Amino acid sequence: MANDFVEKGGTHKGFAPLKVLFCPRCTLAQLSVAVDPQVLYRDYLYVTSPSRTMQEHFAKLRKLIGEEQSATSVLEIGSNDGALLRFMEKNGASRILGIDPARNLSNLASKEHIPTINAVWDRDAAEDAAAHFETGVDIILARHVFCHVDNWKDFLHNLAVPSKKDTLVCIEVPYVQDLLEGCEFDTIYHEHTSYLSIQSFRAALNGSPWRLHRVERLEIHGGALLLMLRRTDYEGKAQESVRKALESESITLERWREFAVKAHRKIGELSAFVRNLVTSGQEVVGYGASAKSTVWINACSFTRSQLRFITDTTLLKQYRFSPGSDIPIVDEGALTRELPKYAVCFAWNFFPEIYEKEKIFREKGGKWILPHPEIKVV
Repeated sequence: MANDFVEKGGTHKGFAPLKVLFCPRCTLAQLSVAVDPQVLYRDYLYVTSPSRTMQEHFAKLRKLIGEEQSATSVLEIGSNDGALLRFMEKNGASRILGIDPARNLSNLASKEHIPTINAVWDRDAAEDAAAHFETGVDIILARHVFCHVDNWKDFLHNLAVPSKKDTLVCIEVPYVQDLLEGCEFDTIYHEHTSYLSIQSFRAALNGSPWRLHRVERLEIHGGALLLMLRRTDYEGKAQESVRKALESESITLERWREFAVKAHRKIGELSAFVRNLVTSGQEVVGYGASAKSTVWINACSFTRSQLRFITDTTLLKQYRFSPGSDIPIVDEGALTRELPKYAVCFAWNFFPEIYEKEKIFREKGGKWILPHPEIKVV
């Protein structure tokens, strides 16, 4: 499990197949096995990044939502530690509510006065949300959670429970077309049950209370979509962006096969490059103990012999071990204390900000190894 960071001697959550299946009819790709959400999320160590990059992304989301309607009341599904809801509240939302299955993160949000229900998004949670908002909610947000669930139909039908006629649903998801074009194989792990195309999403909407109203491309996390939904009884027309997005999409089995070949090549290149550096006496570490780092480390069979440690800003991950390896996670200050020659930036989606932030490492001769989009040294 990509986020199964445990302390020394701790109990792991186990293992599951990681095989991607593809449907040529609707172009949906999904994992062959869906892991029980209680196993994945009961105690979850991924925390929404407090980075400048993420704050700028929140501001863009708020602007796009504001172009459609005001956000006086906001419900967020998969609210994590409440960072986005806190941002929305500071920027005009007078009534907010989060729903998240992770006990530790729900408690953390509640301590920060972000009202949060600790639950998966099901009928009971939807009814609790409806009771909270009473006359219906203006905005329902679901950032990087829709592709984590294995029953899209139920998810969509439950959205109708706390909604009203003009409720705007905003679902942000990684975009499979970006995944294929950039060979972002490190975003394939057990939390990501599905790899969404617009065509497959539109097929899922059939028979639901919702229709696709607007589509926006986003740069966050290597490429994402903002899918805006309106109820089928909403009187406004769908925007032209829906038609354009569908016309520009091309997801085929052949593209997935090409992706597989490129992924194996990239794994071999990083594995050989790091091992050659270590053999020549260079010290290499990792930067960013993300789920992506777990995928890379296990794909390359890296151990502490190749990567001495991985730095990370998340307190919940520090002084644990990278899943499937003996590589320790340490605080981010270790990069400038130890000053290794090379650091593999697994958090490549935040690299411009990281490059600027870690100025001392750069000035002391440290070099970055970027695994995406192609392996290179900076």
